[in-house]
Amino acid sequence: MVDLLPYALSGLMLLTLVASVVCWLRLLPAIFRQGLRGFADSWLPARTRTRPFWGFAEFLIMFGSMMVIGQLALLVAIENEWIARPEPNTGALEQSTMTGVLVMHGANYLANLVAVIITLIWMRNIDRDAVRKLGLICDRDAVRLGLKATVMILPPVILISFAAAFLIPYEHPVLDVLADLRSPGVFAVIFIGTAILTPVFEEMFFRGLLQGALQGFADRNLGIVGEPSQSSANAGEPSAYHLDVAGDGAWRPVAYWPVIAASLLFASMHIGQGAAPIPLFFLSLGLGYLYRQTGSLIPCIVVHMILNGTTLIAEFIKPAL
Repeated sequence: MVDLLPYALSGLMLLTLVASVVCWLRLLPAIFRQGLRGFADSWLPARTRTRPFWGFAEFLIMFGSMMVIGQLALLVAIENEWIARPEPNTGALEQSTMTGVLVMHGANYLANLVAVIITLIWMRNIDRDAVRKLGLICDRDAVRLGLKATVMILPPVILISFAAAFLIPYEHPVLDVLADLRSPGVFAVIFIGTAILTPVFEEMFFRGLLQGALQGFADRNLGIVGEPSQSSANAGEPSAYHLDVAGDGAWRPVAYWPVIAASLLFASMHIGQGAAPIPLFFLSLGLGYLYRQTGSLIPCIVVHMILNGTTLIAEFIKPAL
């Protein structure tokens, strides 16, 4: 049964690729006819909602909390000799044992989790409905849209990743750990952190706080509408979904540059991982578009989880391929 897993995963990825190609080929006439922005505006119409009340302060609060708590957690681990003190000019992951790797990842996940809690508490003190307005309320339609968006976004991103890898070798510390310490225990810890927790942290950080703050700044005197737009795309496309998020208010995003700006920062945070920033920039464009149009982080989190989870599973079973 285990021997069939690599083939099942390869078959699923191939089917997803074919479905993605078919979908994009069907959409090409509309893209050429309407233009890129016209198509983007109509394919998944932006939902009217309350303009983001948060700004760059919340982004900096979460970033600072992650840095401070992460460093404190590592200092505690070093003082208690749970991990070895890294030598100068030596990456901590490179000289860590299996226990050390687990401790370091645990410290990182803990820092991110506490930073999320601190930021949400801060935001709820400003607006009691902050969690909903940020887009963190999960509902069935949002998950369904995330699954459909996965078919549209991930195959092109993976193809871009393969193409970029011919120019620049792909590197990632998490994948290096899996390759060096191939253990079900290590895989379970990394999978929970990287495929489940990290997408929540990163989408809240980059899409919710950063892109939301940029969007609010860009559209501070724009985007006010009288009635929700009745425009929609073809039946059966993602625009048919009605997400129950941030539905009050009479604001609709106008500018697109916040999506690009947040994507550039998201990609730059992965510099040092070989070709990774190139496909991740395009991934972020897709996720940023989802958040801009829906005001919900859930579809973005679903796509991000599937990407990270599939990558980890493929790396873990690689010897069997």
